[in-house]
Amino acid sequence: MKYYLVKIYGIVQGVGFRPYISRLFNGLCSGSVKNCGSYVEIHLATENDRAMPCLTHMREIAPPRADIVDIDIKEISEDEYEDLVRDDRPVPGEEGKDFFIAESPVEKPADTPVFIPPDLAICDDCARELYDPSDRRYLHPFINCTQCGPRLTIIDSLPYDRPRTSMRDFEMCRSCASEYTDPSDRRYDAQPVCCNDCGPSVYFLEKKDDHFEKICADGDAITRTRKALIAGKIVAVKGIGGFHLYCDAFNEQAVAQLRRRKGRPAKPFAVMAASYEEAGKICDATGEFSGNASDREKYTETVRSLLTGPKKPIVLMPKRESAIALNVAPGNPTLGVMLPYAPLQLLLFSYPDGLDDQMPQVLVATSANRSGGVICRTEEDVEETLGNVCDGILSHDREILTRADDSVVDIFENEPYMIRRSRGYAPLPVTADHAGDVLAFGGELKNTFCIGKGNLMYPSSYIGDLSDLKSDKALEETVDRFLRMLDAKPSVIVCDKHPRYRSRALAEKYVNEHGGTGLVGVQHHYAHVLSVMAENHYYDQVIGVAYDGTGYGDDGTIWGGEIFLCDIHGYERKASIAPFTFSGGDIASREGFRVALSMLFDKYSSDSEVCDIINSISLCDEKYVRPLRAMHDMGIYSVQSTSCGRLFDAVSAVLGICRSQSFEGGASMGLEFAAERYLNKCELSRSFHIRENSSGSRSILPTDELFYRIVEERLNGRAAEELAYFFHEALASMTADAAVRLRDSSGCDTVALSGGCYQNRLLLRLTEDRLERYGFTVLRAHEIPPNDGGISLGQCMYGMVSALN
Repeated sequence: MKYYLVKIYGIVQGVGFRPYISRLFNGLCSGSVKNCGSYVEIHLATENDRAMPCLTHMREIAPPRADIVDIDIKEISEDEYEDLVRDDRPVPGEEGKDFFIAESPVEKPADTPVFIPPDLAICDDCARELYDPSDRRYLHPFINCTQCGPRLTIIDSLPYDRPRTSMRDFEMCRSCASEYTDPSDRRYDAQPVCCNDCGPSVYFLEKKDDHFEKICADGDAITRTRKALIAGKIVAVKGIGGFHLYCDAFNEQAVAQLRRRKGRPAKPFAVMAASYEEAGKICDATGEFSGNASDREKYTETVRSLLTGPKKPIVLMPKRESAIALNVAPGNPTLGVMLPYAPLQLLLFSYPDGLDDQMPQVLVATSANRSGGVICRTEEDVEETLGNVCDGILSHDREILTRADDSVVDIFENEPYMIRRSRGYAPLPVTADHAGDVLAFGGELKNTFCIGKGNLMYPSSYIGDLSDLKSDKALEETVDRFLRMLDAKPSVIVCDKHPRYRSRALAEKYVNEHGGTGLVGVQHHYAHVLSVMAENHYYDQVIGVAYDGTGYGDDGTIWGGEIFLCDIHGYERKASIAPFTFSGGDIASREGFRVALSMLFDKYSSDSEVCDIINSISLCDEKYVRPLRAMHDMGIYSVQSTSCGRLFDAVSAVLGICRSQSFEGGASMGLEFAAERYLNKCELSRSFHIRENSSGSRSILPTDELFYRIVEERLNGRAAEELAYFFHEALASMTADAAVRLRDSSGCDTVALSGGCYQNRLLLRLTEDRLERYGFTVLRAHEIPPNDGGISLGQCMYGMVSALN
């Protein structure tokens, strides 16, 4: 007889792993399996190593939702084995078995990695049972099993057992308890298991004057919601990680009403389609708009796996014109589409109440929040924050403990390219070659935080923009819960260097309230580069390119178009785009014409020359010239910047594409779309060459001369779309040329591309192509966003390295 102690690390909780192990080893050997908070532990007594083939191939044969990171197999003595199993107590239903599921220990083992399971979309088996009249969970809005359902959003602490989740409020009925303890059942040990008799309930609240009143529940609530949506109303619906605002995506008036009420005039809305087939009616889900047959096949495979898989993010795809209300994504050639991932969402599209023929099969499904802020978690949040936006609320009584907004994924080179990492993905960890106890508070916009424990870094679910006290509170609450779940006690706290960021203030508050912690500031764009390095597990020297909106620079100016020579220990600022001054304060970040005017002031001393130019290209009214000139020349409400994002805004403005944007990135998106239109319909004609220059030890990319050349070409009548393309091409060429010069002086031949500007797929493709043509190895983001949503990972890695010094 041989005896083994086996520890399996990864996503092995909440995915039916223990029941699977129990079924696998019963009749094969004796022993037990249990959750130990951060891993699954197996005690085995086996003859002739009969169990070893199962263990060595565990990654290949594990349940489909499991994600095994590591397996530690240790042969032990008989006495050691007896000591281990002596304390094991079978869970109900496992008594008398040679191999059984044991109760989880009360105390979690110290200094071991923790893996928090993300939320999983409804599986095919549960979706079939949901609409099977003979099944006892017929039309149950909370149907789930070990392969699907909420995880992160309902967990209060680990190990992941029902008493430690918000399902503790719902006692299982006898039938559910029987399934929960039956090893042959699909719901064996599924923590959120419930049915119509013992699970949460849905209810509908209707707006009455200045408040919302509960008027019906259960099936009547679903029907009431469907009637409201059919009638063109706006309904807030509670999902797995927060509320959505829903309306009919085909109803122009309903979409326009949602835009007016939410104060969101142009930013695209995401939509939820009833099925993959319905998604294909409104957007290109099959690659028919793309290149050759091989590309189309890869594209289709990627899109289908994302839309129908266990994570079901929002996927950005080319939209079909006039397929839905034009106001869903005005002026945008792409559409963000997701499929129902919760059973309640499926029931909204199809329910036996005679309304299916009238029910729209595509709904606007936008996050229930204000201006990028934190998503609403309770109906009280909705009433307080969005009471004047929605006409009704479909809610339920299962508490959401951790918010998780929808993840957003673009497609680049037929692979997923993360824009927002949250539901379904967070908080899956990123491994590191370094270890440390770190808490990184991230940035100000698109905030996430990241916790480092051991050699794992856990990026949080998406929080939002830290623009109000609700966001601050949500960040603090979620940090506290993650620290508790991970049993983490960080000694290093990391934040952005910007002195006025709310995230920095919260980091300082944490340090003041927790003794034995130290604060480390990390430059914003360096953190962007570190994020890409961390995701790609690359720790040597790189040429780091960070093209972004704004970030606090070491010299007190606003950076945003930076090229570093760096590693995980530090960086040198070797190049940047040309500095420029822009005036007008924060409003300039929304009104690109102000940035363009300021750049014109840098070149033209005469107001009459500037007026001639702005009138010729219809940049703005002449009334802005004198006051902005005064601000510019006197340095009032003016800043010097190398922000690539603001450069995009200025170019977009002079080309007449977007002079004033209502949402962050709107002008840059418009410029990208214009360039793509030109590329798709025209053969490329002549470009133009811009001379390089330098300033001291820092190379300066001549983006100022590029801007003035674009103005000149526009004045000469060159088409805006053509100039939009050549702006992208010239910036990519300048970037590659700067990398070549740095390689010549340093010998470094690896480039990391990051920053919000690299959400722009055209800029990314042009830059990557040129760099690879010059023989560089290019690192870029994949499942971590290149925008500010990813910088907490870079901060965390720097904190780990700092902890070792």
